[in-house]
Amino acid sequence: MLKKSLTLSLLLLGATPAMAGETLNTIIGGGAGGAAGAVIGKQMAGDTGALVGAALGGAAGGAATANRGNKNEAALGGAVGALGGAALGKNVAGDSGQVIGAGIGGGAGPALGAKSGDNHKVVHHHYHGKKKWKKKHRHWDD
Repeated sequence: MLKKSLTLSLLLLGATPAMAGETLNTIIGGGAGGAAGAVIGKQMAGDTGALVGAALGGAAGGAATANRGNKNEAALGGAVGALGGAALGKNVAGDSGQVIGAGIGGGAGPALGAKSGDNHKVVHHHYHGKKKWKKKHRHWDD
């Protein structure tokens, strides 16, 4: 299990140096959080605990490493990605697949969520009325 996860993490890190800083950070943070959450949750509460732990770990890792405007999207993407990855990995390859799936899903989810958060355009509508002419203070008006 350790050999598979080490190989996968090296592959994931080696394949992403061309990505931007925030994307790489959210991949690493969400992946590490999802995998760690799955392992800790599995020890505490079995398979259901592994799924919950993966979701919480992916959300926390993704939100902690995302930039300021994208934390909510990264947290939501991390939770959904790690949960789905853990569930799918459990069905495909058992317990070690669950951890690997949580890591991959926890890495991909926050990165996609943070990227979708960049698409929100902030539009400021400034409705300017007429400029008011302000009377100057004149000494003969006193």
